[in-house]
Amino acid sequence: MKKLKLIAVLGLGFMTIQSCSKQSELCECTDMATEMMKGDREHNFDGTFQKKYVEEHKAEEEKCKKIYEGKTDKASQEKLRKEMKECSGYGEFKEETIKSMENLKKQLPSMAKEIDESIKKLREE
Repeated sequence: MKKLKLIAVLGLGFMTIQSCSKQSELCECTDMATEMMKGDREHNFDGTFQKKYVEEHKAEEEKCKKIYEGKTDKASQEKLRKEMKECSGYGEFKEETIKSMENLKKQLPSMAKEIDESIKKLREE
């Protein structure tokens, strides 16, 4: 009987670990976006990395587009953002987003104020 209980406990533990380690599609998309922003930054934002990355990950990109499809209202976007914050890679995603926005500010000085406000909001999270 003790062995049966031990097997049941170990089985439940394994299933819990397995379910926790599997990321949601949204988290996978967040990680993909992080990789793309990081690679783009490492290539001086010249666009070559992003173009190559998208070509190599077309299927994943389509999945990600479907996740965001039709979610243009503020409530839907907030729900997605809340879910993203629970992803293990969200911290790195946030940092890469800030770095990309700082670069964008250099390219679009007329938008600097708005970009700075967005950066400030991200840092406050």
